[in-house]
Amino acid sequence: MIVAPTHAGRWAPALCAEARWALAALSGLLNGAAFIYFGPLALVANVPLLCALWGARSATQAALLGGLVGVLGGAHIYGILDYGAWILVAFSLYTGSQMVIYGLLMRLLWGRVAGPAGKAIDVALPALVWALTEWIRTIGPLSMPASYVGGIADVGWLRPWLALAPHTGGLGVSTLLALCGSVVWHLAFVGRSHRPAALGAAGFIGLVGVAGVVAPPPLGERTITVAGVQGGLANAQYRAAQADPAAMRDVVATYEALTRQALAARPDLVVWPETAVRAPVLETAALRARLFPRADDTSTLIAGLVARDAEGRGYNLAVAIAPGGDEIGRQAKVRLVPGVEAHFTPGPAWRPIATPAGRIGALICLESVYPIGARALAARGAELLVVMSNDAGFGRSPITDHMTRRAAIRAVETGRWLLRVGQAGITTLIDPRGRAHGALGLFEPGVLRGEARLRSDPTLYVRWGDWWMGLCGALLLLAAALALRSRRVSARSTTKMNQNTGTKIT
Repeated sequence: MIVAPTHAGRWAPALCAEARWALAALSGLLNGAAFIYFGPLALVANVPLLCALWGARSATQAALLGGLVGVLGGAHIYGILDYGAWILVAFSLYTGSQMVIYGLLMRLLWGRVAGPAGKAIDVALPALVWALTEWIRTIGPLSMPASYVGGIADVGWLRPWLALAPHTGGLGVSTLLALCGSVVWHLAFVGRSHRPAALGAAGFIGLVGVAGVVAPPPLGERTITVAGVQGGLANAQYRAAQADPAAMRDVVATYEALTRQALAARPDLVVWPETAVRAPVLETAALRARLFPRADDTSTLIAGLVARDAEGRGYNLAVAIAPGGDEIGRQAKVRLVPGVEAHFTPGPAWRPIATPAGRIGALICLESVYPIGARALAARGAELLVVMSNDAGFGRSPITDHMTRRAAIRAVETGRWLLRVGQAGITTLIDPRGRAHGALGLFEPGVLRGEARLRSDPTLYVRWGDWWMGLCGALLLLAAALALRSRRVSARSTTKMNQNTGTKIT
């Protein structure tokens, strides 16, 4: 049996079913826009959903309301259509499944505990349950994160709250953003009963922001110069190159010219995007001579290439090339795109590549969306992160911007500078505070140059991992235990009252 909420405010949730569905749909649209277009919407995106869930008529209704939000939020990643409509549908249903969990947990736990502790639980619960849904989207072979923190990396006035990420990971920042929505809802719709708890939560949010201003993340130690090479080529040009030798010559000529331009400035490190040249470069002496650093160059090249081993297995590689053209290390892509990269074999683990420029941690495209790869590289001594990406399939949709913001969170979580190099864009250099230092736009060929600093010490998040989710999970279990106890106390009180009055309950 689900009992009614134990408190009432000045707002009476006498909503018809149609109004609840409309509010959930609005929340889904706001969440999708927060993920992709305008991160600050995360501060209020779930307020309509909370209105719909408060006083929901059944657990089934609460689950479906949450599921609608997830489906509409996931549909905003429409730029993935180039890879197949089924991926968009699957992703929308996938995010919907986590929001079903959100709706159910809110139905079971929200407003179930009396007293001051209950008020604090009510205010914290939307943030704790949201943290659970975000965490679920980062685990498992078919997971696909959609997060609040991924939307705010380029929002200057919210950047002080990013300073929480080196300690809690990006999940802690997302929890804080979700807490903002809960504070707004409780202050606006519940009234005096929850005001102390809501104002206390608002004060905590403010203190985190002040701490981010007073003590921002350190920027690192030794400075090196870096250059990212962006070919600006569409995927159609690569597909043509697989069948037309003339088209392949154009691809090679593009990267030869841009790489020579980058090497001429004599940076410490030059980086290509993912699968920049899809020819057998490592096995072809003429191509190596044209594309790799020569003996009189001073730069190390991290090249995005494809290659096969003696057994014929294909790999998506980041290959480190020293001056003179010798290979000094490689990293195979560990996290492959399901279905799309079935022709590749995953690498065994993320390990830094030792180069004259420093220990470089290479993440290849999708790997930068998840925290696990960057954390593993930093824990194993990576001093600088590079993300080599092919986002050309997203076209000019905003998804590439979203992927770039997600990469920025990896820089903040690990305390490392991060050079992101896209095949078609966006190429940018990001510091450990999430700030971008220059950028090349979509389908714009060119070379991005900059200075980065190396850092070797691990952040708290690198050392402890997802401890924040452990804390949120413990608090959710505590809320469930208190709700169960309140339910039993309420049941005993009702039974005793009925016995005293002689009322028979059927």
